[in-house]
Amino acid sequence: MAYTRGVSIVIPTYNGIRLLEENLPPLFAALDEWSGSHEVIVVDDCSIDETVGMLRELFPRVKLLQNVRNEGFSRTCNKGMREASYPVTICLNNDVRVTSGFVAPLLAHFDDPSIFAVTPNILAEREGRNQGIVYGLYGKGFIKGGFAALDERCGVRENLYAIGACVAYDMIKFRALGGYAEIYTPYLFEDVDISYRAWKRGWRSIYEPGATVYHYSSATIGKTKKRQKRTIYFRNRFLFHWINLTDPSFIFLNAVHTFLRLAFCFLWFDFTYYAALRSAMARVRDVARMRRSVLDNLLLSDQAILRRTEKVVPVEGARGEFSKGITS
Repeated sequence: MAYTRGVSIVIPTYNGIRLLEENLPPLFAALDEWSGSHEVIVVDDCSIDETVGMLRELFPRVKLLQNVRNEGFSRTCNKGMREASYPVTICLNNDVRVTSGFVAPLLAHFDDPSIFAVTPNILAEREGRNQGIVYGLYGKGFIKGGFAALDERCGVRENLYAIGACVAYDMIKFRALGGYAEIYTPYLFEDVDISYRAWKRGWRSIYEPGATVYHYSSATIGKTKKRQKRTIYFRNRFLFHWINLTDPSFIFLNAVHTFLRLAFCFLWFDFTYYAALRSAMARVRDVARMRRSVLDNLLLSDQAILRRTEKVVPVEGARGEFSKGITS
């Protein structure tokens, strides 16, 4: 049965005038081609370029929301999601260019009540990856997502998480989870976290091979200082695992490898990891609140989620067939 209930598109942006000028026309063309009810919401995160004026002049169909100060990715997205009118919303980065026919294949899955999120082929050519396929991996005490190669394809499959560059969400489930967790502000791990918390409740994230977009990766945060970005990454990785790990063996190994990493960094006079840990510990009350919610709604274990999202390896000589097997 074709999905016919309409779709909202939410695009967060900060100083993204050039990206929006390039990427909004193909988006509107794809929506008009689909012909279903839709709305496009752009949330400007207090840009200092001419984004707002450009949108008002060139794209009057856009519903424009503005932050009075710079809020970061999760808060900006959540603001747009609260305004979304339709039961499915596609969250779209301003550095993503969609292709013809990308809408219908994503929406077709939402008659299944187990579906939380759907991603298309997300081709990041500069990185040589298809970010729409995310394998569940685990090593050295940490859960990791592994992207597929740029030319890799498979059938519909379950993903460890739905990358926020282009993802369709069931809005009832998205709101039940509280939206993107603002504990991760300004950016990184919001999409990983909400997908994983959904998995804990038995709500699935899947990849749909029949839709394609192109992602000019991290164009909006690429100028962040390297050390600052590393600190944010490690801080948010701490937070994600503290909130979401529930298997006792995973919790133990995470603590062991964290201690070993701290010792290694001390010997090499690399104190970024210490700064990240200190920043994460300052958020421990929010961690405890979110962790209680995870435990109160727990349906799937960490091991069960990783088994369902592990990589499938092609059988040699059998085109299009796959056998189970996790890669190292």
